[in-house]
Amino acid sequence: MRKWLTCLCLVAAPVVAARAQGGFLFQGVSDLELWKTDDKSTLLHRTNGQPGVIARGDVWAAVEPIRNVVLFGEVWAEGGSARLEQGGDIYTRQYGVRWAPTDAFSAEGGQIRNIVGTFSSRLLSFRNPLIAMPDGYAPNYPYGARVDGSAGKVDYRAGVLSLPLYREGYTPPPSHAVRPAIGAGITPTIGMRFGVSASAGPYLNDSFSASQLHAQDWKSFRQRVIAGDAQFSRGYFEGNAEIAHGSYDVPGRATAINGLSFYVEPKYTFTPRFYAAARYERNDYPFISPLNSTIWIANGVIVQDVELGAGYRPTARTLLKLSGRKDHWTPNANPNVPKDNGYAVALQWSQTWDFVELATRRR
Repeated sequence: MRKWLTCLCLVAAPVVAARAQGGFLFQGVSDLELWKTDDKSTLLHRTNGQPGVIARGDVWAAVEPIRNVVLFGEVWAEGGSARLEQGGDIYTRQYGVRWAPTDAFSAEGGQIRNIVGTFSSRLLSFRNPLIAMPDGYAPNYPYGARVDGSAGKVDYRAGVLSLPLYREGYTPPPSHAVRPAIGAGITPTIGMRFGVSASAGPYLNDSFSASQLHAQDWKSFRQRVIAGDAQFSRGYFEGNAEIAHGSYDVPGRATAINGLSFYVEPKYTFTPRFYAAARYERNDYPFISPLNSTIWIANGVIVQDVELGAGYRPTARTLLKLSGRKDHWTPNANPNVPKDNGYAVALQWSQTWDFVELATRRR
């Protein structure tokens, strides 16, 4: 369990939102989920195939003590029988300080979102049209500093981060190290955007022995990632897609191992209250792990999955979602690689909160 912070984070555009509240913002979202899966798929199974529940709370705050300077933070908590890990957890997701004198330039430092990829902006339940997230995405929040801005049709972001992009179970847990990252996008017309981002740096950790690392420093084994993203909206249709290519140096191997991951996510709104959405994903990122004191496993793990769902908004702050997901693992000779296919069905209730507004109403 990680340390509580009294300052909670605004997930997106904290400066603008803080001004809308007269210099202070305090908001959140609560989720309740019901799950039913089989007991086969490593990716999808929960509670050994028995029905289960998850309760989740996410709160964030921002304050502007000086013009254009915002302090922000976010705390996330989750518990329930259908969690991927047993028991409950509570931790700080983001916190830091942001200076934004103009739309063309802002600077941010602390524990922040990753620069590579765009799904982090749609991670919360009221922005995610489905219930699950892409398998190739992991909500990692490194320490670091970044700059962002936009001018006309072009936007950019760049910075230095302490962690690589990693998905638990695919590569060893990383240690902190300096990693540069950049990203840029272009909006040729309203409703359409194309972006690219990249990062490079160490991805292993400092706990490996000299024999496991073949007498090299752990920081000499590098991960290189380049990603692209696209967004399109027209009328009642919205579409998002991302693709990422990763290359990894592995101890004892003369050449790097590569992998590719992508998803496409269409959504169509039939009425202001009702929509349907889908997500298809293919992930063949490498599985990398030490087998013994000198030999490493390093090969591709290919999984495909489809999630279909629908959402209904009884009120402006309430969202109900139902989705079903199915995966397929390509056969692999490695006994440590998941092989069994499975399914998951989930029902989610989400409620957003504006605590400043609630307090004002009571007064």
